[in-house]
Amino acid sequence: MKMRFSSPLTVAAALLAALPLLALPLRAADAAPTTEDGLLPVTVKHVDKAWKRPGASLKGYTDVMIRPVSVAFSKSWNPRDYGVLGLRSDEVERLRTQLSKLASDTFGRVLSKGGYSIVTAPGENVLEMQADIVDLVINGIEPRSASNVHVYVTSAGAMRLLLTLRDSVTGTTLYRASDFKRGQEYDRLEWANSVFNRAEAERALEGWARQLKSALDEAKTAP
Repeated sequence: MKMRFSSPLTVAAALLAALPLLALPLRAADAAPTTEDGLLPVTVKHVDKAWKRPGASLKGYTDVMIRPVSVAFSKSWNPRDYGVLGLRSDEVERLRTQLSKLASDTFGRVLSKGGYSIVTAPGENVLEMQADIVDLVINGIEPRSASNVHVYVTSAGAMRLLLTLRDSVTGTTLYRASDFKRGQEYDRLEWANSVFNRAEAERALEGWARQLKSALDEAKTAP
């Protein structure tokens, strides 16, 4: 049995922020310029960077249209570092596809349980959500081509979520956020199999999804 130990980064970190994304009182960042599409930088607790359109609000949105999630690995991540001969291109594509589906499914599940309908077409009261994953690093992967290889890590990896919220009819961008998280560091070595990596990813995605749900909830009662 071959064992490989990896550096501590995480595919997913639990975002258990008590204050919701985009629903917090926002203030413009000091001397910060607007973006090309007219968004103002704002400060949101527990989020690295955020922007909003002046006067934008999530009030009135009862349905959410989730766009397909793209997934991009970090430039520093090299598939050749995994396994005896490295990961094949189809194995890398499988990882991207699985994480994309997990992200869409997790946001959909959390929002639908929270009372928001998940729809597939633009319409009145429909919020368009684009959530993309970039800067992805996975510390431990067991290649399919090497069934006798077991990989152990102290954390799973790291990733950044880029979130854009638009009005589905007009296409107007209302909010944008960028948040990078490193996950939980374990005191013991964890077997980095598919079950472990999926659970770590899902935990982080659930945290982000709950923040969005909380933002929509608070918008209902906002003046």
